[in-house]
Amino acid sequence: MNSTRIRQAQQADIISITDLLNRCAEHMHQQGMAHWLGVYDADSVKENMMTKQVYVLEKDEQILGCIAMGTEKASYYHECWPEAPLADIYITQLAVSPLVQGSGYGKQLMQFCLDKAGDTSVQLDAVDHYPALLKFYKDLGFRIIATGIGLGDKRHLFAYPN
Repeated sequence: MNSTRIRQAQQADIISITDLLNRCAEHMHQQGMAHWLGVYDADSVKENMMTKQVYVLEKDEQILGCIAMGTEKASYYHECWPEAPLADIYITQLAVSPLVQGSGYGKQLMQFCLDKAGDTSVQLDAVDHYPALLKFYKDLGFRIIATGIGLGDKRHLFAYPN
């Protein structure tokens, strides 16, 4: 039986994670969402690994998803949501290979992070023009606490727990 596992990312994973993020960026771009294009390269992935806890979801030793947890909010949060409360944990870089999206891997990665966060406050953001992702976060128990413009896009700030 093929099983998945989630583990902390390692330096040797940088190229695979970068490739995954760029395949997801291209997939979103094909659906009219360009906000990830040109965002992730090997240096930015390496920087994330040095400043956040980055995890990968593997199946048969192939990385199919990734997610990052950090304690610092993104630089655009203050401009986008100046009145938003701080959180203990910020989730970023959730990506699942376009070939296996809809298989529950994104939910596994999110639940893994929520379990790690325990009773602490968690925030993440999502662009308004990605309705399936907004529904995904709401279905996991997140709620929108603020809306604003960040990096040129209308974005929602989500908080967990409710």
